[in-house]
Amino acid sequence: MSTPIHILSLGAGVQSSALALMAAAGEVTPMPTAAIFADTQAEPQSVYRWLDWLEKELPFPVHRVTKGSLTDAQLLIRKRTKTVGKPWSKSLIPAFIKNPDGTKGIMGRGCTYDHKILQLLKKERELGGIKRGQKTVGVVSWIGISLDEVVRMKSSRERWVENRWPLIEKEMTRHDCLRWMQAHGFPTPPARRASIARFIRMRNGVACKKTSLPNLVGP
Repeated sequence: MSTPIHILSLGAGVQSSALALMAAAGEVTPMPTAAIFADTQAEPQSVYRWLDWLEKELPFPVHRVTKGSLTDAQLLIRKRTKTVGKPWSKSLIPAFIKNPDGTKGIMGRGCTYDHKILQLLKKERELGGIKRGQKTVGVVSWIGISLDEVVRMKSSRERWVENRWPLIEKEMTRHDCLRWMQAHGFPTPPARRASIARFIRMRNGVACKKTSLPNLVGP
């Protein structure tokens, strides 16, 4: 049985950037085969500039994958028109809405799974040469969750992926990552937050007038 490859899930924020640089310095082993950045095409330009810089610092390749523009996808609303069961509407982002009966609500969020997790898994499957129906681990996926985010740790739903959290193994918090980067002369990464994903809040408690994304109340 072949040895699983190690892939770093690179969000280009503080923790995953620190993890990538630590791997490059040999402080986390083994050296990853590659890193993968899931591009929503809705990131601040500062994030893309940082990623361009970071790629040059790493001895392993960074693959950029994308499903397309999250900005465009946010405007799509799916509705069930069948008469069986309750009617529903669905969007990719947690848009605040005003229901037909006047009550306020919020739509479910699917952007992280559709535009990030699925794209990462597709590339990991490709890089690891994973066969259909494979149940043995072929990819060890490094995730940059730090000790102060331990509640976010989750096992992979895919049997061929084993998630690993090197920063938690090293008992490092986000602040520890920043201190490590400063101690090694690296600049501070910008905040990675898609322009539409600042977890949309209602402004002054006012809900949208209609169930449509163009009527979102700003961030």
